[in-house]
Amino acid sequence: MAETAIKGLHHITLVTGNYKVNYRFYTAVMGLRQVKLSVNQDDIYHRHAFYANPEKTTGSTITFFEWPHLPNGRPGLGSPHHLAYRVKTVEQLVRWKRWLEEHGVKTAGPQTYGGQASIYLRDPDNALLELTAPAEDIDQAYLCELIEDTETPAVIDADMRLTAFDHATLIATDPWITQKFLEKFLAITDVELTFGPGGKAFLETMHGGEVYLRYSINPLADTGAVGKGSIHHIALAVETEQKQREIMRRLNAAHIPNSGIVNRYWFKSLYFRDPDGNLLEIATVGPGYEVDEPRESLGSKLILPPWLEPLRNIIEGRLARQDAENPAKWPPEYSLPDQTEP
Repeated sequence: MAETAIKGLHHITLVTGNYKVNYRFYTAVMGLRQVKLSVNQDDIYHRHAFYANPEKTTGSTITFFEWPHLPNGRPGLGSPHHLAYRVKTVEQLVRWKRWLEEHGVKTAGPQTYGGQASIYLRDPDNALLELTAPAEDIDQAYLCELIEDTETPAVIDADMRLTAFDHATLIATDPWITQKFLEKFLAITDVELTFGPGGKAFLETMHGGEVYLRYSINPLADTGAVGKGSIHHIALAVETEQKQREIMRRLNAAHIPNSGIVNRYWFKSLYFRDPDGNLLEIATVGPGYEVDEPRESLGSKLILPPWLEPLRNIIEGRLARQDAENPAKWPPEYSLPDQTEP
């Protein structure tokens, strides 16, 4: 078995129905920075927005395709359940709960599981997000007391700031098949089957001792639908294109359909689906978002890769017409998370 080239998460891409609402939520409410604004390179008349920790974009970048015409999505096979951001401490997690509720965002939790405490929320498109912090030896009574004693923060300070993903949760029917797929084609061997409350099974993949993919096992799971509020795909990081090509050769040898290597300008990509239809991407760490913008002004204007630059006027005209037909509505109506685990 080849040594795994996977270095955890690269980015996670979702679908939004309105860029302006999405931008306001993820910057003003969630405190993220937009590090790139472009278009979907396979659907060039719709935006692609990137938000991340500019100091370390790999493993922190959440991106959105703006597709107003799509219906709402639903989680299931082929449509991952949710993503989680890491928070430093339970004290900061409770501050997040206070902050979110002050801004009209409904939250569930904190809930404790497996040495972690988590709160859950839904974004304006109804995508489920989790904020999670280490909580060894912390019980629910302490968390309830902490909530009572914590004041609402005035700003998202450095201790609260979201700087990296914790994990993404997908849905699978058979842990053995999923594990063998990850081992054979991605050379991921640090995989563990765990059991939660009520015997719920999870297949967890780790890098450096930390979980980054969590497959919720449900033999009776229905097929999901990708739409507004859905995770479209999950990208895993590799250091070099050579490592990417090694994975592609293994996929090709087994006749597993894949995209081949696609140049996205800021990184190179390889797309394929796992046995349950979840769309995965292998993305290179470099060259990075600063190849065409200085760090201090990342995400401040619409950036096109060189091969699309001749179409800028047409693209900007189409985006302007889309905006006129799809006005932003603020504040959005936030839903209460009603299903925090698949």
